[in-house]
Amino acid sequence: MTRAETETEASRLVQSRRVIAAVATLLLLTALLRLPGITRPLVGNFATKNAVYAMIARNWAAGRADLWHPTVDVMVGGKRGWQMKEFPVAVYLTAWLWDNLGGSLDVWGRAQALAFSVGSVLLAFFFVRRRHGTVAATAASLALALSPVSIIYGQSFLLQASLVFFTIGTFYCLDRWLGAGHTVWLVLAAISLALLLLTKIYMIVLLLPLGCEILRSVMRRPEKDANGQERVSGAADPGLRNRQLAAAAALALAIIPAMAWYARAYRIEAPKAPNAHRVFFSVRRSTSDHRPPHPLLFRADFYRQVLDDLTGVVLTPIGFVLLLAGFLNRHRRRYIPWLLSMAVLVVLLPRKFYEMNYYMMAVLPPLCILIGLGWQVIYERLKPGRLPIACLLLAAVLLSLRYSVRPAFVTPEEDRGVVAAGRAIQQLTAEEEPVVTMHGTTIDLLYYCNRPGWAIDPASPALDQYARQGARYLVIVGSKESFGLTRVKEGNNFCVYELPPAGLR
Repeated sequence: MTRAETETEASRLVQSRRVIAAVATLLLLTALLRLPGITRPLVGNFATKNAVYAMIARNWAAGRADLWHPTVDVMVGGKRGWQMKEFPVAVYLTAWLWDNLGGSLDVWGRAQALAFSVGSVLLAFFFVRRRHGTVAATAASLALALSPVSIIYGQSFLLQASLVFFTIGTFYCLDRWLGAGHTVWLVLAAISLALLLLTKIYMIVLLLPLGCEILRSVMRRPEKDANGQERVSGAADPGLRNRQLAAAAALALAIIPAMAWYARAYRIEAPKAPNAHRVFFSVRRSTSDHRPPHPLLFRADFYRQVLDDLTGVVLTPIGFVLLLAGFLNRHRRRYIPWLLSMAVLVVLLPRKFYEMNYYMMAVLPPLCILIGLGWQVIYERLKPGRLPIACLLLAAVLLSLRYSVRPAFVTPEEDRGVVAAGRAIQQLTAEEEPVVTMHGTTIDLLYYCNRPGWAIDPASPALDQYARQGARYLVIVGSKESFGLTRVKEGNNFCVYELPPAGLR
């Protein structure tokens, strides 16, 4: 080996070690930012969604429901209701792990989101590095790790963290396949897209950028340079056309499972269907409620809210400035179809984005990639030293924590009696005995009761109807309302009341 070859090999080794160290640091930071709240109960920020998925997991693991009828503890038509808005892939994975390994379902639910978050950062790094180099990849994956919404919902029992993972996984695997990769990449791309669409059917808008990725593939053979990055050589790639056709066919096949699932859900929810009364969360009803064009699209407040989210809880001010800088990068055009598909999603579901910022997780991947491109522009033009970079990183972490700490890790005072109230009601009732709960507008209290039943609000108690269906107790957290009932048990911020027999009120 010549001296030049030895130096080149040494340079590659140093570069490889730096990349490994950078990736390890990114993954450790991602995990550390989400670990503090992993043992918290599923209360507080969007508690109802957390409780819904926890109920589905527990009912399936306990054998009270099958895979095809995600089941919650809220009673509808005298039985536990069905949640037919999606097929919750990550929830069933969590239920399987909990059922086989034991422990706390709450912790498993948060841990799966954390694991998907770490996996998303890893995929984002390798995806962007493959296309644009290490500088852009580090910034893009760091933006994903530090995004406040990614921290908040990357440790919640929700589907959003898996949504990001399946999204980036689909693009990365497709990119590897089109770049003369092994067939396994095509299979993984199809599986990832199938799981993504089963999880949330509205992500079908990604067919636009995925189709563009297939069409814009150049007829060149990729080769690796001295730094391990793939570059296009001058040799034509005669197999690309076949790979493009295979990719299109694989993505088309990946749609079939989701189409079958949602078509079945529509049939079950049909007004005259025999089991329509069992559906508590309905994809048919949701589709009707969000039929475009929604009036929010014609209100300036909606666009103000989206901008506030982007500059705050989604990207922070630093991330938003780097996003704008990304449009100065010559590679920005490659992501216009992806951004356009996300804009279409916002237009189709404006109320979701307006009221529930966890929907912003769906649009996070392309925004983070553009942040990476923006940092690449700044890094190449200004060539900042280590101290300015360290100061910028510290500011980014502090801003991220400023937006994420309270919703992610602080249990509100009004929610702190929920777990104890659930334990109290379990001591008073049989395993399948229905109960009535009241805790704001959420159903998290019913989840911790581990009983079928109802979640009511003070405005419409109608307690007699629940007594007729077998309920003997009403448990209330965070309210002094008693409805004139006899108190049976009392604790920190909760009370249990006995319901009179049906017809005696």
